[in-house]
Amino acid sequence: MDDIVSLVRPEIYAMRPYSSARVEAEQPARIHLDANENPYPPYPGGIEQEGLNRYPEPQPPSLLRRFAEIYGLPVEQLFLSRGADEAIDLLVRAFCAAGRDGILITPPTFVMYETAAAIQGASVHRVPLLPGSYQLDADAMLAACDADPGIKLVFVCSPNNPTANLMDRASVLRLAERLCGRAMVVVDELYLDYSGRPSLAADLAEHPNLVVVRSLSKEYSLAGERCGITLAHAEVVGVLRRIMPPYPLTVTAIRAIGAAVSPEGLAHGRRTIDRIVAERDRVRHALAQVPAVIEVFPSDANFLLLRTEDPQRLCAALAAQGIRLRDRSNVIDGGVRLSIGTPEENDELLRALKLHD
Repeated sequence: MDDIVSLVRPEIYAMRPYSSARVEAEQPARIHLDANENPYPPYPGGIEQEGLNRYPEPQPPSLLRRFAEIYGLPVEQLFLSRGADEAIDLLVRAFCAAGRDGILITPPTFVMYETAAAIQGASVHRVPLLPGSYQLDADAMLAACDADPGIKLVFVCSPNNPTANLMDRASVLRLAERLCGRAMVVVDELYLDYSGRPSLAADLAEHPNLVVVRSLSKEYSLAGERCGITLAHAEVVGVLRRIMPPYPLTVTAIRAIGAAVSPEGLAHGRRTIDRIVAERDRVRHALAQVPAVIEVFPSDANFLLLRTEDPQRLCAALAAQGIRLRDRSNVIDGGVRLSIGTPEENDELLRALKLHD
């Protein structure tokens, strides 16, 4: 517990957290006259209207219980947010004092870590991934933390965006062990289910400074509803609850999430993940035959990273045919990232590249 408390900004514990009407309610009510809501439902617009005029639970107990079953953790170690982006932002706000503390990232990686730090006024330390393998340089990361004790958060994206590879589990746990009491190690597992590997959430009990961030956006088709799940020590979850927005999840999001994580919803999601993984392997093999493609990297995610001689020209040519790819040459020499679509979408991509199975 003390290893975590000592890392949190003191003013976070000193502040009085916002207390919403739903938080203050000690038991469910039949008549809600406590939150200045309009008592009448909104105009019917083709979606279920029941309850949209009422504020939702900030941390819906039914969802927390369901995620506790899924991840095998007590509800006190779960925090729900508007996507993983909000969780990342809250972690930086909680642990990094502006102008004093900082984060460590491993480029090329997800840009949101750096963005959240910039908003908070926290410094950003960069230890690049090892060339070729794009694995963590754990020795260099530890040396950077030794050199600057102001580093409070170490972000690890696994599978990494944009390189698509899973990080070595032993390296991540070594960082957590060595940095206990000095920094939090935040593991972004948004694409993990495409890898077929277990979550580091199983190691939380042994590593109190380990935080795992998950989402339903990438794996369970809810990018439009925004749901992030943070798995951490109960003290970390308590800190995030102190500074979270009053109502992170909408009523419609709560309904959609509940359906997605039901037994039937999880089975449906697993089937779509399996289809995407199969398509990923097929598309990767086909792309490797394209003369313009220098290299196609292995992937543990739902996207592929390739290298080509002229990324801008390739992306522009496909955009002219209505197919959008992501030029990542600013972070990977010759890099282009493409998401795996439906078989029909992938076939159209391959045809556009003049490939035929």
